[in-house]
Amino acid sequence: MLRRRLRAWQDRRARHDRSIAVQLNKFYDSLTPQERSSAEDVALKYGRALHPEYQLLLHRPAAASLHHVGLFAEPGSFTHVTRRTVFVVDTLLLSDHGIGAMHQLGTCSRDVSFSSLPGEMPYEATLTHRYGMVTKDLTELGRWLLDAEPLLRAGLAWYGPVFARGKSGENREPPGPLSSFEDLTVDHVMWHGRAVDLVEVKPLAGRVVRPIVETDLPFLDGLSPGALARALGEESDVRARYRDLVRSDLLELDGALEAVHSQAALERIARSVRGHLGAAAAEMAGATRSGALARAGGVPNSVRAVLVAVRPDALRSALTVGARRAAGGAGLWPAVHAFAETEHRAPRGGWHYVWVLRK
Repeated sequence: MLRRRLRAWQDRRARHDRSIAVQLNKFYDSLTPQERSSAEDVALKYGRALHPEYQLLLHRPAAASLHHVGLFAEPGSFTHVTRRTVFVVDTLLLSDHGIGAMHQLGTCSRDVSFSSLPGEMPYEATLTHRYGMVTKDLTELGRWLLDAEPLLRAGLAWYGPVFARGKSGENREPPGPLSSFEDLTVDHVMWHGRAVDLVEVKPLAGRVVRPIVETDLPFLDGLSPGALARALGEESDVRARYRDLVRSDLLELDGALEAVHSQAALERIARSVRGHLGAAAAEMAGATRSGALARAGGVPNSVRAVLVAVRPDALRSALTVGARRAAGGAGLWPAVHAFAETEHRAPRGGWHYVWVLRK
């Protein structure tokens, strides 16, 4: 049963990786030398390129659980997070999550026909609205998009803009200013229940948070995004093998968390995850002494991480715009624990899973 689920997951992953890679390669292929000379122009063009198909990329059924969403990361730490999660994440979806300034990208128009009274001619009109994206640092985002081009082309990471829109104007009436936005990356967390977070202090166990396993995630340190993408491409069989082994362990989590003897089942899964990641670290260390990884110059390293299960209602509450702005630098987990203290109903809806990495 688990083997069939894993094979289906692998098939969906391949289709999903192709759909993202096609879109991102089209974007990078379209950049002119002049556009590449301006980080801000690169960031703005990225937003314009993704805007028409962004919802399709996130909503398509093949995308289910195949990428994790990075929470509370900023463009300056995007590569830092991506580098540390290559053995547990297919693709990392990164975003500013709606914290920052709005930047106008352009206008969208569509022709509409308004219904009128029976027997009267319909009223034709063109509705136009402004659209833009929200980001904390447009220049830093553009620099990361250029530096991390090989990572995005390879499908290891991508950036999900938070798009803003203004009120529609009719015919010659000017459209309204940018005023509202929707963070679809947060919706993706809630649909598929997979995320990565960076913290100073790990989350505490409680009625809505349950730690699954604490372990060391192996990664290659000291590599630029381009060198990392090339090294992982040449050693893709190593990464894929251990990532699939870890995934096969985690496919058992939903049943184990609700089992009568859940602690024993979780301890068994935790031992298996640690064993597979330990074997990955040993093989990666050997590979750095010869072959592609040796040529790349990467240094084997590890980061302490905790995989935690979180009740969906607590996670949804903590990821609202108000909670995120209130948390500021404190991050996600104070908001999760605050929900547990103020919400007295029994938690509902199974579990979502977050890899929590030490900063």
